[in-house]
Amino acid sequence: MSKRRKEGTSGPHVKLAKCDQTQLQLPAALQDEETTEKLREGWSQSLDVETSCVTLQGKPFRHCIIKNYLTEEFVAKLETDLSQLSFNTKSNDLYSFKQTNDLKTADSPSICAFASLLKEKMRNWLMEVTGIPLNDKVAITSSIYEHTDTLLCHDDELEERRIAFILYITPPSWTMADGGTLDLFSSSEGRLQPEKVVKSLLPTRSSLVFFEVTASSFHQVAEVLASDKRRLSMGGWFHGPPLARPAPSPEPKVPLKPWTDGYFDMVEDWVNPMYFDEEVLAQIQQDFEDDSEILLEDFLKEDKVQMVTTALQAKDLQWNPTGPFNKRHYEQIDSTSLSELVQQVTKMFQSEAMFLLLGRLTGLTLQSEEEGEEDSHGTPKCWGEVRRWRHGHYTLMHDEDPHNNDFCLDSMFYLNAQDWKSDYGGYVSYIAKGEDEELLTVVPKNNALALVYRDSDTLRFVKYINTTAMDRQMSGNQDSSFFEVYNAYYE
Repeated sequence: MSKRRKEGTSGPHVKLAKCDQTQLQLPAALQDEETTEKLREGWSQSLDVETSCVTLQGKPFRHCIIKNYLTEEFVAKLETDLSQLSFNTKSNDLYSFKQTNDLKTADSPSICAFASLLKEKMRNWLMEVTGIPLNDKVAITSSIYEHTDTLLCHDDELEERRIAFILYITPPSWTMADGGTLDLFSSSEGRLQPEKVVKSLLPTRSSLVFFEVTASSFHQVAEVLASDKRRLSMGGWFHGPPLARPAPSPEPKVPLKPWTDGYFDMVEDWVNPMYFDEEVLAQIQQDFEDDSEILLEDFLKEDKVQMVTTALQAKDLQWNPTGPFNKRHYEQIDSTSLSELVQQVTKMFQSEAMFLLLGRLTGLTLQSEEEGEEDSHGTPKCWGEVRRWRHGHYTLMHDEDPHNNDFCLDSMFYLNAQDWKSDYGGYVSYIAKGEDEELLTVVPKNNALALVYRDSDTLRFVKYINTTAMDRQMSGNQDSSFFEVYNAYYE
C-alpha cells in the first residue's frame, strides 16, 4: 500500500512567436457542393457515404473521417510548434496521457491558423452538414499518448459539447499494431450502455475525425503499444445548445447475504497461525484503528495457497466478463463451474468464523447494514466474488455505484500475484469524493489479505492493467493474470 502523486508536467515552457494571420482553407472536397449535399443527406439519415477523401458512417453512431485534412507542410509546422508547449501529465481511473492547457491562448502561427479554420470555416461547414446549431465556442487542446497510455470508455457528454473532433499528427508509419486506435462501441437500446467495440479507427497522420456527442457516443483511445512512437493529436469540441440527457440507468444493488454458519475448523486449518496470536491480534487491531487499513501478508498456509491457485488455473473453469465498459471490465468466476475446493474457500471468506476473525483483526463490529429491519435481527452480512485480472482489465469510479453510499470493510485476498508491480496497473486506488489526490493505493501481493475500511465519501477503482504486465514471467503461468477473492463486509 502506498501513496501516489498523480499530476505533473513535461516538456519546456517556451514563449512562442506572435500569431500571424495565416488563412487556411478547407480541403477542396469539403468545398464541393455535390459532396457536401451527399454528406448532408447521409448525416440526416445515418447512412454511409464514401468519397475519395471523406468517409461518413452512421453506426455505431454518426462519425466522419476526412483524409489529408491539412497539407503535410502545415502539419509539420504544427508538430514543431506543439513540441515547444508544456504538456501536463494526466492520470486517473479513466485515462493516462499528457495534455496541454486550452490552446485558445497559444500564440503560435500554425496553432492560431488551425484554430481560426475550426472556429470559422469548419464550424459553418459542420452546421451545414449536420444541422446541429453551434455557437462560437471551440475547445482545443493537444494530447500525447505514449507507451501504455490510454483513455477508457466514455461518451464525452458534458455541458454544451455537441461535436467532438481529433486531428492526428502521428508518424506516417503508424499501424494497427502500434495501438492508439479510436475505438467505437455499440450500445444497448433503452439502457444506453456500451456493449462492445465494433469499429477501430487508425490515427492516420493529417486525418481529421469528428463525431456527434450524444448519450450513446461511447468511445475510447486504445492503449498505445508502440514503445518508439508517440500518438500526437489536437482535439476538442464544438459547442452548442445542450441536449436533454437521459436519466442514468441505476444498477441493481448486489444482494447482501448473512454469514455462512460455522467453518471454524477450516479457518483454523487454513489461516496462518500467527493471526490467532493474542499479541499479534492486538497490534494489528491497533494499527488498523490508526490507519483504517492494513495488509496481512502470508495470510493462508502455503500449501493451501498452492491448492487454491492450481484450482483457479484449471482450464475447464469458466470466467464471465463483467461490464458495462464505461464502469468496469474484468472477469468473474462462473459459480456453475466452481470446483468443490473453490466453493469451500469462497464460503470460508463469508463464514461466521471469518467474520469473527476479521472483527478481532480490525476492532469493527460487523453487523447488518440493514440493522433495524425485522428480518435482519442484527445478523452480519456481506457480498463477494472471485475475480481474474489481466491485461486490459480495470474499474472506473462512477456516481451511480450502489455500493458507494455505505460504510464497509473491503477485503481483497490475492493469489498468483507474485512480483506484481504497480507499473503494471491492477492496483486499487481510494479517493475522496470531489478530490483528485489518492488517499491510499493497494498493490496486489501474493497470499496477502488487504483490509480497507471506507466511508460513504470514499470512492475506489482498479487501475487499467497495461501491456507491460505481459512481460511478467512466472512458473506455470504465461497469461500474467492474478486472482482476487473480493468481499465487502458491512457494519
